[in-house]
Amino acid sequence: MPKLVKYLLIALAALIGLLLAAAGFIAATFDPNDYKPLLIRLVQEKKQRTLSIPGEIKLSFFPRLGADLGKLSISEHNSRDEFASVDSAKVSLALVPLLRKQLVVDRVKIDGLRAQIRRREDGSANYDDLLSKNEESGQQVAFDIDGVDIRHAHLLYDDQKEGRTLELSDLNLETGKIASGVPSKLKLTSSIKSGKPALDARLALDTGFTMDLEQGRYVFKGLDGKLTGAVLDFRDLVLTLAGNADLKPTGKRFALDDIKFSAAGKRAGEPLEVKLDLPQLAITDTRVSGGKLSGTASLTQAGSAISASFGAPSFEGSPQAFKLPALTVDAALKDARRDVKAKISGAIAGDIDKLLFTSPQLALALSGRQEGSAIDGTLTTPLSANLGAGMIDLSSLLADFTLPNPGGGTFKLKAGGSAHVNLGKETVSAALKGHLDESAFDAKLGLTKFSPAAYTFDIGVDRIDLDRYQAKPAATAAAAPKPNAPEKPIDLTALRDLRADGSVRVGALKVKNIRTSNVRFDLHAAGGKLDISPLAANLYGGSVAGALSATASTPARFAVRQSLTGVNVGPLLKDAINKDTLEGKGNVQLDVTTAGGTFSQMMKGLNGTARMELRDGAVRGVNIAQAVRSAKAKIGEIRGDTGSGQPSAQSGQGSAAEKTDFSELSGSFRIANGVAHNDDLSIKSPLMRIGGAGDIDLGAERLDYLVRATVVQSLQGQGGPELQALRGVTVPVRLSGPFAALGWRIDFAGMASELAKQRIDEKKEEVKSKAQKALEEEKAKVQDQLKDQLKGLFGR
Repeated sequence: MPKLVKYLLIALAALIGLLLAAAGFIAATFDPNDYKPLLIRLVQEKKQRTLSIPGEIKLSFFPRLGADLGKLSISEHNSRDEFASVDSAKVSLALVPLLRKQLVVDRVKIDGLRAQIRRREDGSANYDDLLSKNEESGQQVAFDIDGVDIRHAHLLYDDQKEGRTLELSDLNLETGKIASGVPSKLKLTSSIKSGKPALDARLALDTGFTMDLEQGRYVFKGLDGKLTGAVLDFRDLVLTLAGNADLKPTGKRFALDDIKFSAAGKRAGEPLEVKLDLPQLAITDTRVSGGKLSGTASLTQAGSAISASFGAPSFEGSPQAFKLPALTVDAALKDARRDVKAKISGAIAGDIDKLLFTSPQLALALSGRQEGSAIDGTLTTPLSANLGAGMIDLSSLLADFTLPNPGGGTFKLKAGGSAHVNLGKETVSAALKGHLDESAFDAKLGLTKFSPAAYTFDIGVDRIDLDRYQAKPAATAAAAPKPNAPEKPIDLTALRDLRADGSVRVGALKVKNIRTSNVRFDLHAAGGKLDISPLAANLYGGSVAGALSATASTPARFAVRQSLTGVNVGPLLKDAINKDTLEGKGNVQLDVTTAGGTFSQMMKGLNGTARMELRDGAVRGVNIAQAVRSAKAKIGEIRGDTGSGQPSAQSGQGSAAEKTDFSELSGSFRIANGVAHNDDLSIKSPLMRIGGAGDIDLGAERLDYLVRATVVQSLQGQGGPELQALRGVTVPVRLSGPFAALGWRIDFAGMASELAKQRIDEKKEEVKSKAQKALEEEKAKVQDQLKDQLKGLFGR
C-alpha cells in the first residue's frame, strides 16, 4: 500500500508540475492562444505526448495575474490513448516575483482530474518520461505555491506487475502554502477501492505539515486520519490514527510522537476493537529509542468475549542491536462455558536492519476453568526469527498442561520438542515427544502450505483409550422421548478444505469400546475425500485388514472394504454394539458403499457384498432345534403316526436367551439398497444341518428368512428321542420380524407336501426292493431245478 500511494503522489506531482509550467509560460505572454500550437508542438517533441487544449485560454490581471486553461488532456507516451485530463484548470501567479524569475503560484484549482497510472510487468511506469530531465538546462526558476485546490478527481492505478489495482474516486485535496520550510495544512478526502487486498472505504485526512526539500525532511503535526468502510473481511470498520511524525527517509531518520491508533468494526458479524498507544519512537541509522508501548484489543465471536492487553517499558538500542527487556501480553476468553486467562512474557532482542529477533525464553501461562474443569499449564521456548529470510525457530519447546477432558474431568499433557517455520516456502515442521496421561507418544507434524493448509504427520502411540476423551451424551432419562424427533445429520463439511497426509501407529487402542492392537493406518485427505488405506490391526484373536473412505458430497458417501481373519465375532459384537446375536470364530469379508445424510439413510443406502465363515459358535435369538422338538406331535400327524387330517401351523417368539449352536456356518450376501439377500446359508451342528434363503433389511432392522432344518440321520443320544424320531425330516421354519424380537413359524403345509413326496419315494423303494427280492428268489429256484435236471441227464 505505501508503494501505491508513493506512485500516485509522484504521478500527481508530475502532472501538477506540467500544468504549472504551462500556466507560467502562458501567463508570461499577452496573447496566450497564439502560443497554443507552439506549446502543443513542444510537448510532442520533448515528451512524445499529445497535448490537447480545445478551449480558449483566458488571462486575468486583477486582483491577481492568472490563467483559466479550461479543459486539458494529455496522451500516453507515443500513443493517442488518454493518460490524464481535467475539466477545468485555473492558475493564479504573483506578478512581482515572476519578474525576478521566481514562480510564486497564488492558487491552483483543478476540477475533474482523471488519470490512469500504470506500472508495467517490467517495472516501468507510464509516467517515467514526465520525470526525466530536460535535454537543455536553463537558469533555475525558484517557485512556491500558496495553495492547491483539487476537486472531484479520479485516479486509477493499475499495477500489472503485482496483478492489482487501486482506484481513488471523488478525491478532494486542499492545501495551504506549499513551500520549503513553511508550515502549512493539508486536507484530503477520497473513496478507495481495491481488489488485492480487498478494500472499499472512505478516507479522510487532516494534518499540518512542513517540508524541507533541500534536507528531504517532512514533518506532520496534529495528524488526524480516519478510514471507514470494508477492509479484507472486516465490515463497518472505523480506523483512526492521530499523532505527530518527523520523517527523513534519505537519512533513515524516523520519529513518531503521541501516536494513537484505534480500529473498530465487525468480522463475520461479530464486533472487534483494537487500540494502540505509542508515546514516543525514534529510529535513526545508529539509535532506536521509545517510550512505553501499550494497547488493548477485544473481540466477540460466537458468544465468546476475547480481550487482550499488551505493554512494554521504554527501551533503547540501535537498529543493529536493540533490546526489549520485558514484553507482556495478557489475554482472556470468557463465555458460558469457559473463563480462561493467558499471559505471554519474555525479553526480545533484535536487529531491525537484518530483521533478526531473538528471545532466550518466551513463556505462555494458562489458567482458568472450562465447564467446571480446571485449565492450568505453561509453555516455554527460546525464539530465533530471521524475518528477512522468513525463518522462525523454536528450538526447545516444553509444554506442561492440565486441560478439560470432553469425557469428564481433566487430562494431562506433557511434551517437549522443537519447531521450525519457513515463511517463504510456507512450511512448518515440528517434532514432539511426551505423554498424554499414561499414553506415550512420538509425533512429527508439519504444514507444507499455509493457504489452503496442507498437513503432514507421523504419529506413534504405545497405548491409548480414546473413549476416555469422548464427550458423554447428556442425561435425558427424565425427558419423554420424542418419537418423531429429527435424526442428527452427518456433517462432513470439515473434509471439504482438509488436505492431509500421514501415518499412525498404536500399540494398543480402544475406541467405541472396540479393543485392537498393533494398529497401523495411512491417511490421505484432499478434494473433500478422506481415504484410510491401508488399515491393519490385531482384533479379538484374529486380524483385520482393509480400507475406509468418506466423501463430503451431498449426500455424504462412504466406502468400507474389510477382511477379518480368525476373529472371535461374539466378543467383537458385544463390545461394538452391545449385542451378542452371533458367536464363533472365523473369517468375514465386507465390501460395501453407501450414501446418506443421516445414519438411517446410510443403512438404507448400503450396496455391496459380504461373506462369513465361522466355526464352533451359535446364532442367538432363536433355537431351531427346540422349535422342531415343540412341533414333533404335529409332524407325527403329517407322517400319519398319530391322529388324522392336516395340522394347523405352529409359531413362536424367540428370545435373547435362545440360541442355535453350530460347528460350522458359512454364507454370502448380496446387498442392495440396505437389504442383504442370502441363498447359500450352510449351518452344521451335531443335531442337524440347516440351509436357507431370505432377506435381511438392515435399514429397517428386520429379517424375513426361510430356514430349512434337517435332523441328522445318524443322531444318537444328543437331543433325546424327540429328535431321534424325526431323523431325516426337513423342517421349514420361517423367521421374521425385528431383530430385537424375532418370531418363528413352521410351514407345515410345505412340510406335508415334502413328506408326501418322501413317503411315495419310500413306497417306490419298498416295492422295488420286494420285486428285486422275488426276482432273486425265482432266479435261485430256476438255477436249482436246472442243476437237478443236469444231474439226471448225466447220471450223477
